[in-house]
Amino acid sequence: MISHKSKYGVLAAFPLAALLGLIGCSGVAATQVESTLASNGSADDHMAAATLYQSKAEQLAAEADRYEAEASKIGPHEDPKGYRRGGLTTVAREKRNAAGHMQELYVVHLEKALTMYGMKKPE
Repeated sequence: MISHKSKYGVLAAFPLAALLGLIGCSGVAATQVESTLASNGSADDHMAAATLYQSKAEQLAAEADRYEAEASKIGPHEDPKGYRRGGLTTVAREKRNAAGHMQELYVVHLEKALTMYGMKKPE
């Protein structure tokens, strides 16, 4: 026999699981692009990849901002134990980490493109 506490615990986990599902799998796309560029990437390919990574980083950072704003709107009376706020904060942190990773890839590909074009990297 299932107690009412365990039912509520399972039901409370569904919104958190749904939020974590929204994080996405940007690492998969990054891996595919990286393997293609490593084998036969030109300067234009690296510049295109850098632009793609920069726009993805900006998108992820904006999503993190939205999650943080949503978490800040939830008052203690709406979420007394902090589960919703904690879930939103966790998703925002994951989005920020993913944005940082995309920004690192942007820098790597920009430097490769500038090197192939024979230009110095901007300081």
